[in-house]
Amino acid sequence: MQDKFLLFLMLQKIIQTKYNLDVIGLIQISPHVYKVKTANHFYCVKIVDEKKLEVAYQHLNTLHLHHFIHLILNNEQHYFTPFQDQYIYLMPYLQEDNHIKKGMKIKTYYQILAYLHNHSFFMQHEEDAFFKKQYDDLFSLIQQRKNDYEELMREFEFRKFKSPAGWMLVLNYYRIVHYLNQAHYYLSQYQEIMKGKNEIRLSLTYNHFDKEHIFVSDETLISIDRMKINYCIYDLIDIFQNHDELYDSLPLLEYYLKEVKLLKEEKILMQCILSIVPQVQLNLQEEVNIYQMSKLICYLDGLQEIFKKLMIDEK
Repeated sequence: MQDKFLLFLMLQKIIQTKYNLDVIGLIQISPHVYKVKTANHFYCVKIVDEKKLEVAYQHLNTLHLHHFIHLILNNEQHYFTPFQDQYIYLMPYLQEDNHIKKGMKIKTYYQILAYLHNHSFFMQHEEDAFFKKQYDDLFSLIQQRKNDYEELMREFEFRKFKSPAGWMLVLNYYRIVHYLNQAHYYLSQYQEIMKGKNEIRLSLTYNHFDKEHIFVSDETLISIDRMKINYCIYDLIDIFQNHDELYDSLPLLEYYLKEVKLLKEEKILMQCILSIVPQVQLNLQEEVNIYQMSKLICYLDGLQEIFKKLMIDEK
């Protein structure tokens, strides 16, 4: 408790000295984020380990991109202020809109992603070594995932008494293998289409999907710490592979696809990566195992719908 009080005092002092704000109070709203109260306004201060965000934020400013939280310069005209062995940055406080339905938030997210990608696309030259490494890395990942599921299947297949999660695995194993084989197919297709090409299309990517980061009324995304330059499809892959929003987000994908014309090679690469079925761990408590398998089955069910929307036929 004393350490927390000292941290509050240190944050209060640095905000007052570096941003010329008279801080009345601080409220912790997450492990690294604090709501700051001053006489006239509310702000948020976030503690981060490094200031690599500064480059991405400069890109946002250079391209005059909207829909992202505005960072406030300190009195030395920097967005990041050293704090102990970390950094802080200050931004306006946006009123939470938790009453907004999940679907509306995801729709807004897709629309902002489309805006971000469309306004930051550029072509980058790459040598053959880049494409070879890309192929080798994906090939190795597919093989490793196959091996992991084969091992998991051997563990459960011949058990006389299978747990519910074990049955879920055994009954869906053929689907997992199917999509991992599909991943190999799409990887070969991608390799073929990229023969003779030496450019890829990149853009700024948000790389941090979370419903709590989407403010519909302000049409704004906060928490831009993980923004980086990458293939635009990785923002879509992130939604489908790393979060529980698959069925909510699938019907709304059209709000992105009608704004962004994905290249054929991007669609094929996206299908390849999505076909690399996420890994599950079944050595936890059974209710957790069942939840993990339920998520996986939902993911398998959703893949075909995603592929239909991308308008590339499965082989």
